[in-house]
Amino acid sequence: MKKSKIAKIVSIIFIVLLIVGTVCFFFLPTLYDFFKDSNVRAFANQSMYYRIVFYACYTICLIIVYQLMRLFHSVYSSSPFKREVVSALNISAVLFMTLAVIVVMKAFFIPTLLSFVVAFVCFIASLSFYVLKEVIKAAIVYKDEIDYMV
Repeated sequence: MKKSKIAKIVSIIFIVLLIVGTVCFFFLPTLYDFFKDSNVRAFANQSMYYRIVFYACYTICLIIVYQLMRLFHSVYSSSPFKREVVSALNISAVLFMTLAVIVVMKAFFIPTLLSFVVAFVCFIASLSFYVLKEVIKAAIVYKDEIDYMV
Protein backbone atom coordinates (compact mmCIF):
# COMPACT_ATOMS: atom_id res chain seq x y z
CA MET A 1 0.00 0.00 0.00
CA LYS A 2 1.44 3.36 -0.99
CA LYS A 3 1.99 5.80 1.84
CA SER A 4 0.15 9.06 1.53
CA LYS A 5 1.30 12.39 2.92
CA ILE A 6 -1.19 12.06 5.76
CA ALA A 7 0.28 8.68 6.66
CA LYS A 8 3.76 10.20 6.81
CA ILE A 9 2.53 13.08 8.98
CA VAL A 10 0.74 10.72 11.38
CA SER A 11 3.83 8.53 11.55
CA ILE A 12 5.99 11.54 12.42
CA ILE A 13 3.46 12.65 15.06
CA PHE A 14 3.61 9.22 16.72
CA ILE A 15 7.42 9.28 16.74
CA VAL A 16 7.49 12.80 18.20
CA LEU A 17 4.89 11.86 20.84
CA LEU A 18 6.91 8.83 21.87
CA ILE A 19 10.20 10.75 22.07
CA VAL A 20 8.72 13.74 23.94
CA GLY A 21 6.76 11.42 26.23
CA THR A 22 9.84 9.38 27.06
CA VAL A 23 11.89 12.50 27.81
CA CYS A 24 9.09 13.97 29.95
CA PHE A 25 8.96 10.73 31.96
CA PHE A 26 12.11 11.82 33.79
CA PHE A 27 10.60 15.21 34.67
CA LEU A 28 7.12 14.06 35.74
CA PRO A 29 7.22 15.48 39.29
CA THR A 30 8.29 18.89 38.01
CA LEU A 31 5.68 18.89 35.23
CA TYR A 32 3.00 17.70 37.68
CA ASP A 33 3.75 20.57 40.06
CA PHE A 34 3.89 23.07 37.20
CA PHE A 35 0.48 22.14 35.74
CA LYS A 36 -1.42 21.31 38.94
CA ASP A 37 -4.19 23.40 40.43
CA SER A 38 -3.34 25.58 43.42
CA ASN A 39 -5.42 23.49 45.83
CA VAL A 40 -3.72 20.20 44.85
CA ARG A 41 -0.78 18.96 46.88
CA ALA A 42 2.68 18.85 45.32
CA PHE A 43 3.77 15.58 43.74
CA ALA A 44 6.31 14.90 46.49
CA ASN A 45 3.56 15.29 49.12
CA GLN A 46 1.26 12.75 47.46
CA SER A 47 1.13 9.23 48.89
CA MET A 48 3.52 6.60 47.59
CA TYR A 49 0.59 4.66 46.05
CA TYR A 50 -0.58 7.73 44.16
CA ARG A 51 2.88 8.34 42.73
CA ILE A 52 3.30 4.69 41.71
CA VAL A 53 -0.09 4.62 40.01
CA PHE A 54 0.65 7.96 38.32
CA TYR A 55 3.89 6.57 36.86
CA ALA A 56 2.09 3.34 35.89
CA CYS A 57 -0.61 5.25 33.99
CA TYR A 58 2.03 7.35 32.23
CA THR A 59 3.97 4.23 31.26
CA ILE A 60 0.79 2.55 29.99
CA CYS A 61 0.08 5.62 27.84
CA LEU A 62 3.60 5.51 26.39
CA ILE A 63 3.20 1.82 25.56
CA ILE A 64 -0.16 2.55 23.90
CA VAL A 65 1.48 5.23 21.74
CA TYR A 66 4.23 2.77 20.82
CA GLN A 67 1.65 0.09 19.91
CA LEU A 68 -0.30 2.58 17.80
CA MET A 69 2.91 3.62 16.06
CA ARG A 70 3.73 -0.04 15.39
CA LEU A 71 0.20 -0.71 14.19
CA PHE A 72 0.14 2.30 11.91
CA HIS A 73 3.53 1.41 10.43
CA SER A 74 2.48 -2.18 9.82
CA VAL A 75 -0.79 -1.23 8.13
CA TYR A 76 0.79 1.32 5.80
CA SER A 77 3.99 -0.54 5.02
CA SER A 78 2.29 -3.74 3.91
CA SER A 79 -1.00 -5.58 4.20
CA PRO A 80 -3.09 -4.97 7.35
CA PHE A 81 -3.90 -8.69 7.46
CA LYS A 82 -0.90 -9.78 9.49
CA ARG A 83 -0.53 -11.42 12.89
CA GLU A 84 1.46 -8.47 14.23
CA VAL A 85 -1.53 -6.18 13.64
CA VAL A 86 -3.71 -8.53 15.68
CA SER A 87 -1.06 -8.61 18.41
CA ALA A 88 -0.76 -4.80 18.53
CA LEU A 89 -4.55 -4.42 18.66
CA ASN A 90 -4.82 -6.98 21.45
CA ILE A 91 -2.10 -5.32 23.52
CA SER A 92 -3.72 -1.92 23.00
CA ALA A 93 -7.12 -3.27 24.07
CA VAL A 94 -5.68 -4.76 27.25
CA LEU A 95 -3.74 -1.58 28.05
CA PHE A 96 -6.79 0.65 27.54
CA MET A 97 -8.85 -1.64 29.79
CA THR A 98 -6.11 -1.56 32.44
CA LEU A 99 -6.05 2.22 32.24
CA ALA A 100 -9.84 2.34 32.58
CA VAL A 101 -9.73 0.14 35.69
CA ILE A 102 -7.00 2.26 37.27
CA VAL A 103 -8.92 5.48 36.61
CA VAL A 104 -12.16 4.00 38.01
CA MET A 105 -10.31 2.93 41.17
CA LYS A 106 -8.89 6.44 41.45
CA ALA A 107 -12.36 7.89 40.97
CA PHE A 108 -13.63 6.03 44.04
CA PHE A 109 -11.08 7.85 46.20
CA ILE A 110 -11.09 11.20 44.41
CA PRO A 111 -14.42 11.42 42.56
CA THR A 112 -14.38 13.90 39.71
CA LEU A 113 -16.41 14.04 36.53
CA LEU A 114 -13.22 14.06 34.47
CA SER A 115 -12.12 10.75 36.01
CA PHE A 116 -15.35 9.07 35.04
CA VAL A 117 -15.19 10.52 31.53
CA VAL A 118 -11.58 9.33 31.05
CA ALA A 119 -12.50 5.88 32.38
CA PHE A 120 -15.46 5.70 29.99
CA VAL A 121 -13.37 6.79 27.00
CA CYS A 122 -10.66 4.24 27.86
CA PHE A 123 -13.31 1.52 28.22
CA ILE A 124 -14.85 2.36 24.84
CA ALA A 125 -11.39 2.50 23.22
CA SER A 126 -10.60 -0.91 24.70
CA LEU A 127 -13.80 -2.41 23.33
CA SER A 128 -13.17 -0.81 19.94
CA PHE A 129 -9.66 -2.24 19.72
CA TYR A 130 -10.93 -5.65 20.79
CA VAL A 131 -13.67 -5.69 18.13
CA LEU A 132 -11.21 -4.49 15.48
CA LYS A 133 -8.80 -7.23 16.55
CA GLU A 134 -11.49 -9.87 16.10
CA VAL A 135 -12.45 -8.48 12.67
CA ILE A 136 -8.83 -8.49 11.49
CA LYS A 137 -8.32 -11.99 12.89
CA ALA A 138 -11.36 -13.27 10.98
CA ALA A 139 -10.17 -11.48 7.83
CA ILE A 140 -6.78 -13.19 8.14
CA VAL A 141 -8.49 -16.58 8.34
CA TYR A 142 -10.59 -15.82 5.25
CA LYS A 143 -7.55 -14.50 3.39
CA ASP A 144 -5.55 -17.62 4.23
CA GLU A 145 -8.42 -19.84 3.03
CA ILE A 146 -8.59 -17.94 -0.25
CA ASP A 147 -4.81 -18.10 -0.69
CA TYR A 148 -4.83 -21.88 -0.13
CA MET A 149 -7.67 -22.39 -2.61
CA VAL A 150 -5.91 -20.39 -5.32
